[in-house]
Amino acid sequence: MTPSSATSQDRAHAMHGRHARHGTHAMPEKHEVPEQRAMPAMAEKRARQRRARTPTMRRHWRELVELALAADDIYAAAALYPHADDADRERLGARLFVARRDCLALAACAFAHGAVLAELARLAAANHDETLKMRLARNPATPGDALALFVDEHEAPARRLACLLARHAKAPHALLATLAAQSEDIEVLRALCENVGVPSELLTLVEQRGIAVLQRLLAIHLATDPQTLLQLWRSTHTGAVRAQVLRHPCCPDSLLHTLPSSSAERRSLALQTRAPAAILAQLARDEDPGVRRAAALNANTPAGALIGLCFDAQAIVRRVVATRRDLPLKVVEWLIGNDDPWVRRTLARNPACPAEWLERLVNDGEPEVRRAVARHPDCPARLVAQLAADPVAWVRAGVALREDLPGALLRRLAADEDVDVLSGIARHHATPQAQLARLAAHPVADVRRGVILNREASRRVLLQLRHEPYPLHRVLVFEHPNLTDADRWRMRFDPDREVRARLFGHFGRALGPLASSAAAPQPAAVSPHPLDDDAMQHEQHESDVQHVSPCPTNTMESR
Repeated sequence: MTPSSATSQDRAHAMHGRHARHGTHAMPEKHEVPEQRAMPAMAEKRARQRRARTPTMRRHWRELVELALAADDIYAAAALYPHADDADRERLGARLFVARRDCLALAACAFAHGAVLAELARLAAANHDETLKMRLARNPATPGDALALFVDEHEAPARRLACLLARHAKAPHALLATLAAQSEDIEVLRALCENVGVPSELLTLVEQRGIAVLQRLLAIHLATDPQTLLQLWRSTHTGAVRAQVLRHPCCPDSLLHTLPSSSAERRSLALQTRAPAAILAQLARDEDPGVRRAAALNANTPAGALIGLCFDAQAIVRRVVATRRDLPLKVVEWLIGNDDPWVRRTLARNPACPAEWLERLVNDGEPEVRRAVARHPDCPARLVAQLAADPVAWVRAGVALREDLPGALLRRLAADEDVDVLSGIARHHATPQAQLARLAAHPVADVRRGVILNREASRRVLLQLRHEPYPLHRVLVFEHPNLTDADRWRMRFDPDREVRARLFGHFGRALGPLASSAAAPQPAAVSPHPLDDDAMQHEQHESDVQHVSPCPTNTMESR
């Protein structure tokens, strides 16, 4: 090896190490190791770095495993199972998969990890446990590979199980094709047509069977191709089916140039963004208010047709016109004095309404209209100040939600006594931390939730909310970015099973031997530094406090 080549390789290794520390990747030079050899080595090095754990992290992982094994429920153990090595998986599996009652409970758990559900599917297929199969097929989190274990090419599954598998959003295409080939049952085929993941070729095969009760579902499905839609149009005279064909994004162009006879079909054509402008202009003058309302919703309806729609006799049509972002100023002037309060309310919040026209709406007799003015993105500061003193609290609450609220108004509204106003102040990014600390002790849960949802809330404010009586609040506190992993570690004794499962799942990804970067991302950020020993100083005292506190009713658990 020449000195020049050694220098080049040393420089390349140093560059790779620098990029690895910062989470980026360096592009290899042309004279370095070939890509097919370098990439596996880089992947192996990243895997070793991801698995590298400190003694503190290993100690905390062992404690989590022991806590999960000793818990009354199985959800903490299920949260750790995907991130455990073989030895710990064997221990956790003995806790999870031995009792049939626990297996059935996990199979119905919507927040269970895919690795747990896949193991349950293997057990269900091996033991021919039809009840367990049903629960897994009903669970939206069950992976597609696990569902494929329930279908045999030589024997069709039971009708009820087949319907659940055919409707499952994660079912593989091969599994759906097998179900379609094995079954002539209308309910199974109906479930197949209701599955959003069905490929267009399979829908075409179902259409060729000529089953009338499935035609409307085929016309609704977004994967249905234009040729199948055209065949549906020709093979049926049912208005509901034809209306769905006209509304479909892939509707053939040949069907968009004539006015249908039924009002349902004309309403669908009026919603079709690819409809010709001349057709939309005719539909805007239709005798059916529903057709005119659909034409008002269409972004391609000509401006001349909108003029007539803004004077429509039906309020539902005028309300839709007021929502359009492309309103001409003359139309805004005509609508601003409309006698329907919902038209004025919609217009007051529409960015198409110029700020100077809000002067006519700020003193409106309807509180909803004044609140809409307060929510207008370009509302002048003078009008915002006027609305901050509105006698209706709902209007003042709309002011409190403005991101550009001046400091003087923020302080004034912070002294308000209404819950809706204080909830808006609690979520405002400019609210002082001292004020957030006072709102965090408010007796109303909605105000405290506003503090938790405030991304600017400091760690000191969040610490007093870790023991909230509501499980949802504790989950939101746990996932707040300003809380440290040491603070989260102290919450591991939470009395609620789902909250505890979320906590264990977070630390499983951070501390587990097989923590994978491909795991589902969570809002809570994983600290790049391991938990320090300072997090253990007051743990026993805090755990005792949490164990003696009454366990709240969990409204988040699956029933």
